[in-house]
Amino acid sequence: MKIEHEVIGRWLDVLTALGVDQRYLINRHGKCPFCGGRDRYRFDNKDGYGTFFCNHCGAGDGFKFLSKMFNWDFKKSVTEIRQIIGDCRVVVMKKTDPRRGLKAIAQKVKPINGDSDLVQYLKNRGITSCPDSLKEAELYYFEDGIKTGPFTTMVALITNNLGKGVSYHLTYTHKQHKLKCSAPKKIMTPVIPMKGAYVELYPVEEHICVAEGIETALSIHDLTGLPVISALNAQNLSALSLPSLVKKVEIWGDNDASYCGQRASYALAEQLTRKGVEVIVHIPPTVGKDWLDTLNETQDDIYKDWQKTAEPRDVSAVKELVKVFNTKMIIGEEQ
Repeated sequence: MKIEHEVIGRWLDVLTALGVDQRYLINRHGKCPFCGGRDRYRFDNKDGYGTFFCNHCGAGDGFKFLSKMFNWDFKKSVTEIRQIIGDCRVVVMKKTDPRRGLKAIAQKVKPINGDSDLVQYLKNRGITSCPDSLKEAELYYFEDGIKTGPFTTMVALITNNLGKGVSYHLTYTHKQHKLKCSAPKKIMTPVIPMKGAYVELYPVEEHICVAEGIETALSIHDLTGLPVISALNAQNLSALSLPSLVKKVEIWGDNDASYCGQRASYALAEQLTRKGVEVIVHIPPTVGKDWLDTLNETQDDIYKDWQKTAEPRDVSAVKELVKVFNTKMIIGEEQ
């Protein structure tokens, strides 16, 4: 029997035997063993495949866990597993139905009114857009088993390319600023796999913009007037699955020191180009910045003048601003 089949159901014991701390093998939010983020990771071990999910690192199975934890390739992982698998039990974690938690949030959400703290929160972040797709709820925050709140929370529905609800993205705030905690942004456990899903902030049209974070995407809508969607993280950006009506995509990627954001942007660009979609990639000029950072920090006279004079959807004006940022549009050219 191939090791990939033999290890199914044994991942809990396998990872423990290979030296993984058991606190990383629990199906509840906690510290991520890979990025160190608190309360953004869980080990759900779906169907015994050793699966995990982190709001920052993305998702994976037991083999990806070993790769990220020990920097092992597949061959090395197989060698190490073969040495200890004989002593490992078949343990499949009990499934929990995520619909209960999602329904509880759905019952609490309401539209964001003009006088909402969330409108001021977005303004404090340098964002003027607040689409109807975003909702508000008063939700409690849980960390290390401690319940605090409730806090004014921005709720965004995550859907797939067929419009089916997958999960909710939550942004906890307090007094019109991001809640000071280890994980102010969370993705609820999804009802179906997250891969390729997104937050449709404005109704998708033939020409759209895509970014990782929700707030970055909103800043791009402020900039261009185009419909925007948020992929939520780099891993999901690279696997984004868009509706067939989309014919042109502008990808506003992050300039990560690790090249994670750039790699995801061009992976999506390659995928879309193969399908005949016109693609333009925009990367900020400064390492460690996304476009929200860049737009907020670039308050020189040129940018201020551009804000006053440029019309929404004015492609030439957007290109001119991008030149100011010394950003190259690598794939595709405007006609």
